[in-house]
Amino acid sequence: MKFLGYILTYSLVWMLHLLPERILYLISDFLYFLAYYVVAYRKKVVFDNLNRAFPAYSKPEIRKIAKKFYHHLCDTMLESSISHFYSESKALERISYKNLEVYEELHASGKQVIAVLGHYGNWEYLMTLSLVTKYPFVAVYKPLRNKYFDRMVTQNRTRFGGIVTPMEQIFRKLIELRSQKIPVITLNLSDQSPMFHQIQYWTKFMGIDTPVYLGSEKLALKLDAAVVFLKIRKIKRGRYEVETELICKDPGEMDAHEITERHVRILEDLIREEPAYWLWSHRRWKHSYEDFMEKKAATKQ
Repeated sequence: MKFLGYILTYSLVWMLHLLPERILYLISDFLYFLAYYVVAYRKKVVFDNLNRAFPAYSKPEIRKIAKKFYHHLCDTMLESSISHFYSESKALERISYKNLEVYEELHASGKQVIAVLGHYGNWEYLMTLSLVTKYPFVAVYKPLRNKYFDRMVTQNRTRFGGIVTPMEQIFRKLIELRSQKIPVITLNLSDQSPMFHQIQYWTKFMGIDTPVYLGSEKLALKLDAAVVFLKIRKIKRGRYEVETELICKDPGEMDAHEITERHVRILEDLIREEPAYWLWSHRRWKHSYEDFMEKKAATKQ
């Protein structure tokens, strides 16, 4: 059954990629209607998140952002799926990169790079990063249960020179690459919610007490890697632009948690700039700081 599901999905995506862009986005509009008005896909989560992040906004303002988000979500689902069949030139038509000189300077000095980003814009298009820099990229990912879909996702993310590595193996992989004197860019999505027992650090994100992973900062310190943030902006439907902001070249010179605080603030500013393009449908604030402190105090008794 898993193989049959894969064949059907692959065939559908292959047919979709043959359609003119105008037709593709008409399909996306229909999917938006289903997701927002019929299925109400994670609607409670989306509105709860938006109301918490923007408490001063009126109901019509929140509703406007939510609708724009659902449109964007459907766009990115289709864009990401058909990108499996893009050539190099077609992929680069959909995403452009600013200030690439940042990578030229870091590569010339032999620096590994930790590239932090959020679930913003269309992050799947970053598979093209190795086409515009001398760096191969390493993407941290969670293997899918269906081995056929897992292989499809892996092939898509590696066909332009990238490397995908499960989270639990990432440090070993980066040490191996460094020993081979291969400088790489490691893509790290920073806005996922840690499991309760993994929480090590809290900060204010969108004005809310939020637990954050320290993985990017820890990797940078262990590898003496430079840290950048990738700002993905949606220019228009199906077209994105990436601006790279250097957070630090020498992580050892930064204060504790300064790298983490900086990339959290950059993402926060990007979301406030255009809220609809962040992934509001995931439960980013499912953990309570009060609950965490209560349980922490209880374990000390």
